[in-house]
Amino acid sequence: MSNKILIIDGYNMIHRCRFQWGGGLAKGDNQIVYNFFRVLKSTIAEFSPDIVYFPLDGVPQARLDQDASYKANRKIDESDPEVVAYWEYFRSQKRKIISLLKRDYPVRVVFHPNQECDDLVNYIIKYIHTSDDIVIVSSDTDFIQILNEFPGRVKLYNPISKKYRQNTPYDYVAWKAMVGDKADNIAGVKGIGKKTAEKILTKEGALDERLESDKFREPYEKSYNLIKFIDLKSEESDIIMSSSDLDMSNIESEFEIMQFNSMLKENYISSYEEEFLKLER
Repeated sequence: MSNKILIIDGYNMIHRCRFQWGGGLAKGDNQIVYNFFRVLKSTIAEFSPDIVYFPLDGVPQARLDQDASYKANRKIDESDPEVVAYWEYFRSQKRKIISLLKRDYPVRVVFHPNQECDDLVNYIIKYIHTSDDIVIVSSDTDFIQILNEFPGRVKLYNPISKKYRQNTPYDYVAWKAMVGDKADNIAGVKGIGKKTAEKILTKEGALDERLESDKFREPYEKSYNLIKFIDLKSEESDIIMSSSDLDMSNIESEFEIMQFNSMLKENYISSYEEEFLKLER
């Protein structure tokens, strides 16, 4: 009998919790923590999984070795004290979230110091849960390549649109290698837009013809190698997985300290406990 596996893109969810439901940045010493644990509970209630994974990002060393400018556009402007203060505020709450998850929740927090969350998700699906039904929760379109590789068995849920993303009839990595990815500072192939890339991949022999040109092939192959998920089978000994039994006593104590009064109401906290008790550690 197969298990229902839920894989939550860890930092993707935490970053979404930076914002209040009505719009604007979350404020208050623990507002992001509050948002996160409410969203986590509602997400688990929505999908009713047996096992939950929460993979995190390490340093993307392999990709940085290929291209030092990978994700360089995400650097913080350290000349602006307000920006520096905001991101330290965010990081402190992120650390608290991860610490509480590891200590008090039956959620499998997964980490590799030198690889990204995306690669860990690929590893979990490819080597741990080879015959289970899996839902990935993330707004990151890079996971479409997993839909390509495991059609039918894996679903990708976008928590922003609240819809499942559809598989593509072509190699998504090849498509994105042509159009690039501004979010990750990947240029792609100059002059190739989304529609042109799709035409190239849906016309027989068109990609091979393009690859005969150095002007196309070199940027295409560089981008392809940055976007394609890394197979971590040979590095599995470096993967760290943490999980705990549910400890409602600790959770309620932390919620009281952080003054999460609405979450401590009897009806809510009992349903909160009920959702997490269903999970396999």
